[in-house]
Amino acid sequence: MQRSKKTRKRRMDIKEASRILVLDPIHGADVIANELKELGKDVAVSNPYREQSSFNRLDYDLVIAPVHLSPKFEIVKQTLEKNIPFISHQEAVKEIAVTNGLFADINVIEVTGTVGKTSVCELICQLLKGKKVLSHTSSSTRFNSTDGVIRFPRHSGTPASVLNVMRIVAEKDLEPDIAVFEISLGLTGIGDVGVITSLKEDYRIAGGTEDASAVKLASINNLDDESIIVHQSDVNVGGNTYGDEDANLWLAGDKVLFNRLKTLNGDYIDGKLAFSAFDSFFETEHYRICLGAAFCAVLSLGVPPDEINTNISTVEGRMKLGSLKGRFLIDNSNSGTKLKFLDVITELARQLSGKMILILGEESQYVCEGVDIEELKEVVDNNASEFVEVIIVGDEFKGKIGGKNVFFSDGLDEALEKAVSDSKEGFAIISNVKTWR
Repeated sequence: MQRSKKTRKRRMDIKEASRILVLDPIHGADVIANELKELGKDVAVSNPYREQSSFNRLDYDLVIAPVHLSPKFEIVKQTLEKNIPFISHQEAVKEIAVTNGLFADINVIEVTGTVGKTSVCELICQLLKGKKVLSHTSSSTRFNSTDGVIRFPRHSGTPASVLNVMRIVAEKDLEPDIAVFEISLGLTGIGDVGVITSLKEDYRIAGGTEDASAVKLASINNLDDESIIVHQSDVNVGGNTYGDEDANLWLAGDKVLFNRLKTLNGDYIDGKLAFSAFDSFFETEHYRICLGAAFCAVLSLGVPPDEINTNISTVEGRMKLGSLKGRFLIDNSNSGTKLKFLDVITELARQLSGKMILILGEESQYVCEGVDIEELKEVVDNNASEFVEVIIVGDEFKGKIGGKNVFFSDGLDEALEKAVSDSKEGFAIISNVKTWR
């Protein structure tokens, strides 16, 4: 299954640039800059959110910027006026990785999309149980093998985190066979398999000038010709598709069926697998989509079907049913949660208990894309009567949303404590807060 990266083609080349400016240290510019300095480059870093002064000597050969950066920033305007070439953080990360041979003996799966990224990555790791797998998501970074789990310091999903994680891998002298990376806002192109989980729930970036979905689709161009793109069947960009029976892979009950699915080996495979999962959430649209993406990615990588672990479970913090001091806890608090998931979660809670408490909102210090207050208000107005009480997390919502059974909390932990205090054993508590976990 191994394949050398020596044959990878470069879509862009920064080796000719002598002086390079890297924008946005909040999202990894320092990491990229340090790597470029080790390659002998003269590198500067600028924070466009704070440094708005004029750059009289903007004499750089190349500017590296995140794809979400607004063209309205002064530094961007001046760069465009001077016709200085731009490349993205994604493209820079790929070239650095190729130059340094970071993945010469490692098969890589990259995962991006509007929703479901972490769930897909975690499910991929379950399917690859027993293999030496490096996994990096917005929730955790770890190395799994038959010897156990080695956990790394937490890193965000920005493209530059790939370089940080691989530094730690080298320091610890680890030798993963497979690496799985969650990447925000588009693929870097380091992947043998690139996964786009979803383009729904779209939003605007770059100062409102770009759709996030369009940027993610454009990032397919960062992949090499021999790489395989995996996506839902309603997206027409080639590669392997999952979803309905017209796709290369689809789910029917507890069976995964695949037809004419291309692998990195150049083969086209047909067949079916049965997966063992008994949690009610595996019947939801969210998990069916994530399962399809995970199975399709692993099979595309060339892992033989009989080596795939099919005894899988729901993902921690991603629509997971657990318990808390005698109460049912439906946990969907994470960085990617959406208010649209509430109907599915509430239906399950009704089946568990006649008494429900709802926790929703955001811990704003941990997330970039927050909860829309008007959408939150509408959800509370339409659903509060179904619950014994509704607890809203986030100071910014106080005084703006009301109701006789509506309360407010500074954080998720405090909200959970209140929910337990205000309930009895057998209650169902729904935790649906946007936070980084």
